[in-house]
Amino acid sequence: MRQPEFLRHTLAAPRTLQFHLIAFAAILVLPLFVIAVTGLLWFSRSELASNEARLQRMAFDVSASIDRDVTSWLTVLETLETSELLQEDRLQAFHARARAALRNRDVHVILLDTDFNQLLNTRVPFGTPLPKTADTRSAEIVAKSRKSYVSDAFVGTVSGERVVNVEIPVIRDGEFRNILLITFSVDRIGEIISQQQLGTDWNVIVSDRKGEVIAQDPPAALSAEPPALDENGGQGSGVVSQTGEADEWVEGYRWSPVTGWRTSVRVPRATLDAPFWNSLYGLAVLALLASLVTAGLATFLTRRMSRSMSKLRLAAGDLAAGRAIEAARQPIAEVNVVLDAVRKAASVISERTEALQASEEQSREQVEQIKMLMGELAHRNKNIMAVLQAIARQISRRSNSLEEFQTSFDSRIGALVRSNDLLFGSAGAKGQLRELVRRQLAPFIEGEPDRIEMLGPDLALKSEAVQSLGLAFHELATNATKYGALSNATGKVVVSWQRSGADGIDLTWREQGGPPVTEPTGSGFGKVVIERLTGQNLNGEVEYLFHPAGVVWRLTASGVVASVAEEIAARRPAAAVGA
Repeated sequence: MRQPEFLRHTLAAPRTLQFHLIAFAAILVLPLFVIAVTGLLWFSRSELASNEARLQRMAFDVSASIDRDVTSWLTVLETLETSELLQEDRLQAFHARARAALRNRDVHVILLDTDFNQLLNTRVPFGTPLPKTADTRSAEIVAKSRKSYVSDAFVGTVSGERVVNVEIPVIRDGEFRNILLITFSVDRIGEIISQQQLGTDWNVIVSDRKGEVIAQDPPAALSAEPPALDENGGQGSGVVSQTGEADEWVEGYRWSPVTGWRTSVRVPRATLDAPFWNSLYGLAVLALLASLVTAGLATFLTRRMSRSMSKLRLAAGDLAAGRAIEAARQPIAEVNVVLDAVRKAASVISERTEALQASEEQSREQVEQIKMLMGELAHRNKNIMAVLQAIARQISRRSNSLEEFQTSFDSRIGALVRSNDLLFGSAGAKGQLRELVRRQLAPFIEGEPDRIEMLGPDLALKSEAVQSLGLAFHELATNATKYGALSNATGKVVVSWQRSGADGIDLTWREQGGPPVTEPTGSGFGKVVIERLTGQNLNGEVEYLFHPAGVVWRLTASGVVASVAEEIAARRPAAAVGA
């Protein structure tokens, strides 16, 4: 009875927060330690198995790099094979072109006849006596199969060094005529594999179909011979292990479907497995450190919790005394819940006060916007009335009857209405030059939109520019319908513009395809609008030319294009009123 009673009292005795945290950490660590050991045993088997797969993947990557290089030369050969110089047997010119295409590259183009004699070789000047190719076996394979082929390594008769040929047949009208090939030194393969940077103790060996080594990196690679050529039938890939004089090494290999060569990546077993053992040692060290750090973290967390509880006691005292709660955020969430409950009330009051101030500020802004809108409407109405008075005076001086005055006045009023409709229309089209041209010319080209062409960037115009240009476009379209490009079935009008300076414009009206044009002898109100009033209203310069091929009207003016700020300011009041 004494031992159970002793245990009961021991477990029931009050303990410090630090004791509980350390005990809790131990409870968590022990199961994790068991899981870690189990996972480590599984990881060891998985890692040792994946090393061989990684080695085979490296062999594939190196082989693929060589394949890409060889494939690029096959592409060059296919391009050269389509040359009209080769088709026309202009070999000297073809020699020059091929040599120029491959300049600064350590590769050369050779052309063989059906007896495998060299017709040209870019390694030497054209016309140099050339021997028969030293690699007749590859040439015979290309001649029989009529397919591309990559040779094994051999000693070239012209270069005197070990080279490799990439060959394709030249077929004309279904008949085999030549063999076109690119030859390069096996050193190029060595350069490709040396760029892989596999690391110390890693060896790359590229051998041909006969088992002869083409290139290896580093040059003094392992001396073990590669597996026999009939392994896997000279195709596919795999992993083999062999024991050398000093240690065991593992080799991943791949037979290339492009070159027919065998690429091997070899590494000592100790080097291949070193990362695993390093990881194992590292995990052991980390486990030891974790055990030591656990106690330190428990002590650190205990102190943090004690400080938070002290802050909570002080905050409770401030609350009881009616003082402001100024305690900062604490690392313990439960402590922050109590502190946040007091702060939340102050936050709600502050938010409501700010919302009221924001509402008052928004109301003031809306009042200012409405005032601005009313001022803008008054200003635009004054402008419109001034324009109407000017139109009425000009037409009355040139009209011979009331009916003529009414017809002319109605036409100008219609143009003005369309312009103002654009000004007060949808926000997406307000003041847009392209839309102004379209609306003013729409009544004259109904059903034939192709008779007008607009060239230029999207520009937003100021209100006075919209009204003046609208009247000018209306008069120009009226004259074009009576006498110019719109008077027949084939003419068209081209309106082009571009920005000039910060807010200027350079605009041209050009008629095409109409009847021959002659300059009118009279001067009606339309011509006054076109030649003088538009330029005066916009403080610009106007050219009104009557070329036989068609009328050309050009306006150059500044201060007519609305800035981004002006465009936004023009839209804001409308949005406020709509709200």
